[in-house]
Amino acid sequence: MDWLEEKIEKLKEHLKNAGLVRSLVCYLCITSIGAVVLWLFTRNISNVWIKVINQRIENVYYYYTSKGSVVTSSQDKKYKLILTGLSAVYNYSLFGYMFIAYVIAGKVFFAKRLRPALTAISDMLSALNAGDYSKEIIYRNNDEMGQISQEMEELRKKLIREKRRQWEKQEEQRNINAAFAHDIRTPLTVIRGYTEFLQKYVPQGKVSQELLMGKLDTMQYQEERLLRFSNTMTELQRIEKREISCRWIKFSDLLQCLRESAKALEQTTGKSICVSAGQEAAGKEEEQKILVDSECIQEVVENLLNNAVRYARQQIVVQLGIDKNELTIYVKDDGPGFSQKALRAAADAYYSEEKNNGREGNSEHFGIGLSICKMLCENHNGRITFRNSVEDGAIAAATFGIGNNSIFFN
Repeated sequence: MDWLEEKIEKLKEHLKNAGLVRSLVCYLCITSIGAVVLWLFTRNISNVWIKVINQRIENVYYYYTSKGSVVTSSQDKKYKLILTGLSAVYNYSLFGYMFIAYVIAGKVFFAKRLRPALTAISDMLSALNAGDYSKEIIYRNNDEMGQISQEMEELRKKLIREKRRQWEKQEEQRNINAAFAHDIRTPLTVIRGYTEFLQKYVPQGKVSQELLMGKLDTMQYQEERLLRFSNTMTELQRIEKREISCRWIKFSDLLQCLRESAKALEQTTGKSICVSAGQEAAGKEEEQKILVDSECIQEVVENLLNNAVRYARQQIVVQLGIDKNELTIYVKDDGPGFSQKALRAAADAYYSEEKNNGREGNSEHFGIGLSICKMLCENHNGRITFRNSVEDGAIAAATFGIGNNSIFFN
C-alpha cells in the first residue's frame, strides 16, 4: 500500500507541474480507462442476465454480430422490453460512460489546474482595483497558468514601483516648492524693505544720490536672483518632462564624447580631468554597441563635473563601467568630500554645501545640478548615489539602464 500511495503522490505531483495540454490529456486518459473498466463490467453483467433469461424463459433468442454487439428477441412483450434494455446497455453503455468520464475530467481539470490560478489572479485584480497593492499572487505551479501568474505578479510589483515613484515625485515636488519658497523669501524681503525705505525717505530728500544708487543696485541684484530662481524652476520642470530617446551607439564613441567635454572643461578650469573605461569595459567591449540616450548621459556627466570642479583641488577622475544591462559612470574628485548631510540630501533641489554651512556662496549656484542628474538618471531607468572615497574626495556614481546586442532597453 505504501508503494501504491507513493506512486499516486508522484502522479499527482507530475500532473500538478505538467503543461495544461499534457495534464488535460492525462485526466482524459485516466477517466477513459475508468469508463472502459466500468463498461466492461456493465457489459459482462448485461450478458449474464441475457443468458439467464434465455435459459429460464422460453421463446427468447439472442446472437452476437460480427461487430461484437448483441441482438435479442422474444415473443413475450414483458421480457422483450427487458431484453431490449439489456442489449442497449450491452451495446451502447460505453458512449454514456465516456461522456460522463469527459465531463468528470473537465470538471477536475478546471478545479485542479485552472480555478486556483484564476481565483488568485481575480483576487489580485480586485485588490488592485480597490487600491490595495499588497495582495500577492500565491500560485507556484510550473505550467502555463503559473507563468501567467508570475507575469501578473511582476505587473503588480511594477505597479508598486511606479506608484512609489509617483509618490516620491510628488514628495520631491513638494520639497522643491518649499525650498523655492524659502529661497525667494530673502530677495523679496530685501526688495520690499528697500522699496518702503525709498518711498518714505526719498520724497523728504533724506537720501543722497550715492545711497540711492546703492539701494537700487542691491534691489537689481535681488531681482536678478529672483529671475535666476525662476529659470531654475523652469529647468527642473523641463528635465522632469523630458522624454528619453535611445539610439545605438558604440561604447568607444560615447567615451570619446565625454573626453571631449572633459577636455573643454579642463581648459577653462585648469584642473586635470581624466576620463577612462573601467577594466570590465576595456578592450573589445569598447567596440560593443549600447542602446542609450547619449545626450542625457552627457548632460549628467557635465553637471557632475561642474559640481566636482567647485570642490576639487587639482584632479577629477571619470570612469565608465558596464555591468549586464547597466552603465555606471563614476566621478571622483580630490576635494574635501561630502558632509554627512550632503550624502543624504546632495540630490535635493536647492541644496548646497554653502547654505548648509551658513554661507551664501556663489549666487550662480542654486543647488539644482545634482537634482537634475537624479531626474535624468531615473528617467533613464537608473539612479545616482554619493559616497566619500577611502582617501580624500567625493564620489558620485550615475547609473543608466542600457540595451546591448542581446538585451533590448525598455
